[in-house]
Amino acid sequence: MRHVLTLSLACCWLTAPVMAAEVEACRNLLEQRNALAEQAMKAEIALVRTTRERICPVLSQQADGANANDHNETTIDYQALIECRRKAEEQLLRSRRVFYVNIQQFRFYTAAGAKLARQADGLMQQMQDQECPQLR
Repeated sequence: MRHVLTLSLACCWLTAPVMAAEVEACRNLLEQRNALAEQAMKAEIALVRTTRERICPVLSQQADGANANDHNETTIDYQALIECRRKAEEQLLRSRRVFYVNIQQFRFYTAAGAKLARQADGLMQQMQDQECPQLR
């Protein structure tokens, strides 16, 4: 029985560095994936914002001012802002080509955003292939 215990402890001692390296590799993949996804989303947010500004310039200006200054006294009609954003997204869907739809079913209308989103999804696939604990 003592030999089994000694052998078990030796195996654990030898596998611990391997497991730590795997966790570190998964953490690095997750950080890279999150950075790519964030960059991809920024490109799409900028596009929707530009479209929204064209459709509802005054409301967009108020929203941008409120975002820049938390102590802004301007009252924003959030329902109108939501409706404006919905219209902007509908306009994009009608007028622009969808370059990519990611794992979460988010549409990318910019080539740059689509490229980054594909890379982010590729890293997510790598994480799944490596059975990263962050995905469990």
